[in-house]
Amino acid sequence: MQDFSVAQLILPEGMLDYFLLSDIEQTDEHIYISLTEKNTKPEQYGSEHLESKGFFDPIKVQDFPLRTKTVYLLIKRRKWLNHSTGNIVYRDWELVAKGTRITKEFGAFLKHWLDTQPVSANSVGTYFKVDGKQLEEHYRCHLSHYHSWDQREHAQDWILFEHNVGPCLSIDETALSQGELYTIITNKAAKGRKGALIAMVKGTNSDKVRAVLEKIPVRKRNQVIEVTLDMAASMEKIVRYSFPKASLVTDRFHVQKLAYDAVQEMRIQYRWEAIEQENQEIALSRELGRKYIPDLLENGDTLKQLLARSRYLLFKTRSSWTPSQEHRAELLFKYYPLLEQAYELSMQLGKIFHSTKDKGIAFTRLARWYDQVEKAGFKSFNVVARSIQAHYLTILNYFDNRSTNAAAESFNAKIKAFRSAFRGVKNVSYFLFREQEQKLWSLG
Repeated sequence: MQDFSVAQLILPEGMLDYFLLSDIEQTDEHIYISLTEKNTKPEQYGSEHLESKGFFDPIKVQDFPLRTKTVYLLIKRRKWLNHSTGNIVYRDWELVAKGTRITKEFGAFLKHWLDTQPVSANSVGTYFKVDGKQLEEHYRCHLSHYHSWDQREHAQDWILFEHNVGPCLSIDETALSQGELYTIITNKAAKGRKGALIAMVKGTNSDKVRAVLEKIPVRKRNQVIEVTLDMAASMEKIVRYSFPKASLVTDRFHVQKLAYDAVQEMRIQYRWEAIEQENQEIALSRELGRKYIPDLLENGDTLKQLLARSRYLLFKTRSSWTPSQEHRAELLFKYYPLLEQAYELSMQLGKIFHSTKDKGIAFTRLARWYDQVEKAGFKSFNVVARSIQAHYLTILNYFDNRSTNAAAESFNAKIKAFRSAFRGVKNVSYFLFREQEQKLWSLG
C-alpha cells in the first residue's frame, strides 16, 4: 500500500488507475519506469464484447527528473478485439504533450517556465534533464502555440493586449535589436509581472502608435486616469490623443537626469581641458629633452584622472560618498568650484522631488531653484531650467500621487534580460509569446 502511494506521487496524475507498475530500472544517469495498461475495457465501448489481444510496442516518454536523473516512462498500451465489428480498438490516451515525447504534466510545467522566466530553452533543458535543442523545437512548434497566435502576422510591428488596460499606465521607449526603438505601454498595477504589457509598437512615430492604441475601445481608454511619461513630445502627443481623460505625469527621474547630465557635461568639458593641458606639457618636455613627470594630487590622481574618476560620486548625495569619494570630491571642488556649485544645484532639484509633498509648495521651490540657475549662469543648466519651464504642469502633477515611470523601466529591464540570454542563439523568434504570460520574449 505504501509503495502504491509513493508511486502515485511520482507518476502522472491518474496513471495508476489504468496502468500497472511492472518494473523500475536505473543507471548512473537514467531511471526507466515500465508501465503496462490494465485489462480494463475502455469506457466508450459500453456493453460491447472486447477481447484483449496483447499490446502495442512500448512508447518512451520523458517525465519529471528524480534525484538529478532523467526519468523515462516505458508505456505498453493494450489493444482489444471488438467482436461486434471485428476491429482492433484501444483506449484514446492523451499521455504526451502534442508534438513531443514529454508527458502532458511535464510539458505544461516546462511551458510555464519558458513562458514566465527570462531564460533559454537550453538553460531549462539543462536544469530539468531535457535535450535543450529538442525542447526549443517543441516549444516553438507546439508548446507555445505560437503558430496559432492571433497576433502573429503583425507581431514584428506591434502587439496589443487591451484587456490589460488599467487606470494608471506608463509609456516609455526602449532600444532593442541593433538599437531599434520600440514604444511600450504598460499597466502600473501589474508591477512588471503578468498582465503588465498593454502594447508594444516598433518605432516612436506618434501616429503609428496612436493607430494601434485606437484599436482599444474608446470606453476603455477613457477609464485611464493617469499616465507617466518622459519629456519627449511624441510621447505626450500619443497620450493626449489616445487617453484624453488621463492626467499626464512627467517622470521625476527623467527631470533629475537632465540636471545630472548638465553636471557631467561640465565635468567632461573640464576633463578635455585637463587632457589638452597635459598634452601641451608632454610636448614641452619633449622639446626640452626632459622626461615628462605628471603632477600628482594628494590622493595620487592627476587632474585628468581626478575628473575621470569623479563621475559616479557626482550622481550621489554627500552622505552616500565613501571615504575615498569624499576625499576625491574635496579635491575636485577645490580645483573646480563651479563644478561644486553645479553639483549642489542638481542635488537641490532631487531634494525638491524627494522631500516635498504639497503641489503648491513644490511649485514655489521649483521657482526658487529656477532663479538660482539663472543667477549661476551655467549654459547647460539653463537648458534644464527651460525644459522644466516648458513641462512644469506635467512635472507638478507628480506631487498629486508621486507616480513615476519606475515600473516601465523595470519591465524594459526584464525584456533586455531575456534578450541577453539569447545572444548568439539562432532560431529564436523575437515575438514568440502570447501576452506577457508567454515569456516576455517568446515577446522575444
